[in-house]
Amino acid sequence: MGSSPLLSFLVLTYLVFMFVTPSHSSEYDVAQEPAPPVTSRKIPRNSEKVTMSLYYESLCPYCSSFIVGPLAHVLETDLMTILSLRLVPWGNAILGSNNTIECQHGGDECYLNIIHACAIHLLPDLKQHFNFIKCVEKLYTTPDRKGAQESWEECSGKLRLPTQSIKKCYDSGVGKQLVLQNGKETDHLKPAHEYVPWVVVDDTPLLDDFENFIHYVCKAYKGKSLPRTCSSRRNTSINKDTSLQSVCHASEARSGDSQGSTR
Repeated sequence: MGSSPLLSFLVLTYLVFMFVTPSHSSEYDVAQEPAPPVTSRKIPRNSEKVTMSLYYESLCPYCSSFIVGPLAHVLETDLMTILSLRLVPWGNAILGSNNTIECQHGGDECYLNIIHACAIHLLPDLKQHFNFIKCVEKLYTTPDRKGAQESWEECSGKLRLPTQSIKKCYDSGVGKQLVLQNGKETDHLKPAHEYVPWVVVDDTPLLDDFENFIHYVCKAYKGKSLPRTCSSRRNTSINKDTSLQSVCHASEARSGDSQGSTR
């Protein structure tokens, strides 16, 4: 018995509909995502790697120097075989009423902190979001710097990243919620952070010896074989007095010496 003409027509119509209907899904689409609630965050752990968290703010010059210098260098070494690196933009920001945020270096810092958080969220691959953040830090801290938005958009374009998705993350409020999560995590550090850069290796703050982080990462690693970077690194700390001068102090932000502004 032949198949019904009506049935054949319905099947054909369904197939045409499936092939011609455009898909609205996107790997980076955050416009429809609800903003994540601000709750206590559990720091992800990799049982085979040492976790190092950098708590920073985007326009602290010492954070910028640390990111574009020592951190950028170490990403190109074999230390990354034992290191899980986390970037946590918030720094010495202060949370005000109605979830307003006051940043130590003004409104542009609040804005770029959120942009950084969006990039970290949308680009989970460390090298992708780190290279973006490094580029922004380099561009915005030069003497002939461009505006905050122009800087990050230029970096996004150079690295072929999803510029529109990062914008959506900011405009939708998702980015602000991500930064508020960072703030909650930063404010619950024990001991409390005193300045940025503030580096923590497996729950141990490095305090004023943060520039010697390679030594602490190698020491914390419990695996059998250390990478070559560990054996070639001198196990000596830097001068602590010099390090203390190369930070942005939280006390200055809390005492009203910050450059203010919310965004």
